[in-house]
Amino acid sequence: MKKVSVIVPVYNTSKYLRRCLDALTGQTLDEMEILLINDGSTDDSPKIMEEYRRKYPDKIRIINKENGGQATARNLGISEAKGEYIGFADSDDYVDRTLFEKLYSKAVETDADYVDCDYHCMYETAEGSREIGTRGTIKEHDSNSDMMLDPQVSPWNKLYRNVVLQKDGMRFPEGVIYEDTAFFMKTVPNIRKSAYVDEKLVYYCVRENSTMTANKSHKVADIFTVLQDIIDYYTKFGFAERYSKELEYFCVKIAFCSNLTRIGRVPDRKLRRELIRKTFDFVNSYFPKYRSNPYFGGKIGLYIKTLNPLEADLFAPIMGRLVKG
Repeated sequence: MKKVSVIVPVYNTSKYLRRCLDALTGQTLDEMEILLINDGSTDDSPKIMEEYRRKYPDKIRIINKENGGQATARNLGISEAKGEYIGFADSDDYVDRTLFEKLYSKAVETDADYVDCDYHCMYETAEGSREIGTRGTIKEHDSNSDMMLDPQVSPWNKLYRNVVLQKDGMRFPEGVIYEDTAFFMKTVPNIRKSAYVDEKLVYYCVRENSTMTANKSHKVADIFTVLQDIIDYYTKFGFAERYSKELEYFCVKIAFCSNLTRIGRVPDRKLRRELIRKTFDFVNSYFPKYRSNPYFGGKIGLYIKTLNPLEADLFAPIMGRLVKG
């Protein structure tokens, strides 16, 4: 058995792929496999992957599939992974050469099911790159409940014990964006012990035309499907009661903070209003008593991030509803 399997979805990222693969093949951890999931690429990515597979035949496996999105590629990788632990990498990012050795060593040392580390967030343009602020709280967690409070949900700075990800329902929801959110929340109650490496070992790259920065108004509503997926999982597998306050806090904060911020950037005013209505309908349907959640401390309005000032007339009434109830 390999110590670590690294799952790398690849779709038309030939411009950045060699940088990613150089970092992965140069890892100081020897006993690892790199699963390149070719998600129907139409550029030079397949040629580059084959080039590296020939150079590192004992380390790299290529799995070809029809294009279905990043979630489908990651899910396929999980089912194929043979390592004791599973990690993820994005093909347009890169990592420190010590990343997986340090995460794996910490996992073994602490007998942890889950290990994460800090990261650099790099904004890349034609003129160069600069480091910008990161999202979520990355730290040592003292409980599973603590992991649900303002987490950084992306999988690329984490290592999971393989057996955890092979459990029923432990997959990324497919066909939606924000799939990382659901996957992370489904893993948390299955983690027996977590650990943390206090170093920035991943270089996460944001670009003007990336999924994170591109305007995808019609996909903003995917967050409701993702939150529903989380709620359904917790209900089906008996975690909803045990983590009721944490689940409520997580879902409501997503709906009223990051989601309303995204809605504020939707150009179509009619669609914005519809998404706002849907947000309140969702929260009031599943979490009608959210104002009494102890994690909010009675100050839900303080958790709303800065919104688009051009939409002041749209959001002013919302702030009143959130604060006054």
